[in-house]
Amino acid sequence: MPNPLKSIFYYIVNFVYPSFEKSIIRILKNEKKLVIFDIGCYRGVFSKTILKLLSKKKYKFYLFDINKNVKKYIANLLKLKNIYYNEVAISNKNGKANYNYNLFFEFAGSSLSSLVKNDIKWVTSRKLISKILFLNNEEFIKYPVSTITIDKFLEKNKIKLVDVMKVDIDGSEYEFLQGAKKTIENDKVKIILLEIMGNKNSFYDKYKKIVNFFKKRKYTLIKKKKQWSVSLFSNLMAVDCLFVSNKYLKSQSFRNLHYNRVNS
Repeated sequence: MPNPLKSIFYYIVNFVYPSFEKSIIRILKNEKKLVIFDIGCYRGVFSKTILKLLSKKKYKFYLFDINKNVKKYIANLLKLKNIYYNEVAISNKNGKANYNYNLFFEFAGSSLSSLVKNDIKWVTSRKLISKILFLNNEEFIKYPVSTITIDKFLEKNKIKLVDVMKVDIDGSEYEFLQGAKKTIENDKVKIILLEIMGNKNSFYDKYKKIVNFFKKRKYTLIKKKKQWSVSLFSNLMAVDCLFVSNKYLKSQSFRNLHYNRVNS
């Protein structure tokens, strides 16, 4: 039976820490067909929200995750047409890797799952946080999983252009970027919503490197939002960043939206 307090908590979290879905749909309002990647889909919150906002647009969704509970969480999504679930981790290599995931810190749409083991330190005991947030209290476990690069996935599936690529992989952003370098350099993605996560002591160095990575490849950061839900309870920091290809920024449909460049 669903826990009503847990539902209320998740509602408050999503209200206080608003997502970028409406901004994305606003940007793409003139597009008739959309190809959307939800990398690290977990509970499918992003895809479900986008679908509600799409109206009658034609679409194809490609969802990616490794968490064993995902199929249960997105069961209703998988009943729809043009929704493709891929049980594979997006990385910088094609093959096998060790996937570390922690089901303890389980906010809506995220579980701190990653191909890199985050050095998490909680501000109080795991047991106490688990009770406060109605979460499972589990340790890290490691097991081998299949991995693929974005470059290889697009080539394999003959995908020429992705309208939106949302990436929530909790710490393995470098690996994602290394495996998507060709795709990004060739302007095959219009919009990338990337969560950047790292230890507070080294976060800003990582953040600047990733922003510069996109800047060198002619993408502009137009919006960012700090995730207080992560930093409040741990030594980690996370920021959602919305990058748009400069090629698309110059289009008439985008110029009419009056977006400004964000100071990095």
